[in-house]
Amino acid sequence: MEKVEPEMKMYQPSEMALLMRQMYEFNKLTKAQIINSKKLSAFPEEFVNIHNAIMTDPDERDSEFDSLAVQFVKFQKATYSTKSDSTAYYFNQSVNSCIACHQTRCTGPIPKIKKLIIN
Repeated sequence: MEKVEPEMKMYQPSEMALLMRQMYEFNKLTKAQIINSKKLSAFPEEFVNIHNAIMTDPDERDSEFDSLAVQFVKFQKATYSTKSDSTAYYFNQSVNSCIACHQTRCTGPIPKIKKLIIN
């Protein structure tokens, strides 16, 4: 009798997973710009896609997620539009919104996200 191997399926990250990875990488650069007192790049408008990107688990999009997503975008936009003495504050607030959301769902990335905080 011939052994039948199960069909292998290639992992396909959701739109939200891809967007969050992009946000993380961009915010790593933003953190370095803030620490080194460099001019910030423009706010990446694709970040507002957090409100409609397809999630890995669609059931996780609830009022709490939506509320924290609004906070994230608000603080990110403030980071790019505020005076330089408040930039780190608003940046950290946006990172804290990510952490708060990930504490309620998908906790794995929290240690990585915490590295974005500017001390």
